[in-house]
Amino acid sequence: MNEDNKAAARRITFDLFQAGNLSLLDTLTADTFRNEGQTSGPAQGRENLANAIARVRSAFPDLEYTLEHEVADRDFVMHHLRAKGTHRGQLGPHAATGKAAAWREMHLMRFQDGRMIEQWGVVDRLSILQQLGLI
Repeated sequence: MNEDNKAAARRITFDLFQAGNLSLLDTLTADTFRNEGQTSGPAQGRENLANAIARVRSAFPDLEYTLEHEVADRDFVMHHLRAKGTHRGQLGPHAATGKAAAWREMHLMRFQDGRMIEQWGVVDRLSILQQLGLI
């Protein structure tokens, strides 16, 4: 089970977020998916996740992840990632700067029947904004 969950977590990181292959959303996430990592509170549903992926890929179309650490325990998988990309699209209220940035992310994902049902994430947004000269 751990190996299946780790494989699914890697597909979420690399196929969904990095490659932007949204056709895999239904395969990799449960109907009842909840993103608990939002600063404004939990957000439910695949549409919310699809919108988040679209926003990230629009801001950083060359987004590239490196998996630094992966830990699995029962139905949980944790990823510690290095990310990098070039700011070529809107990032919140900020227009593209054309600058490159590199940052770290941590994601804890919970799986059921091979699909992600919950996700908690922390992205070093301060580092991104500093590198882009936006703060």
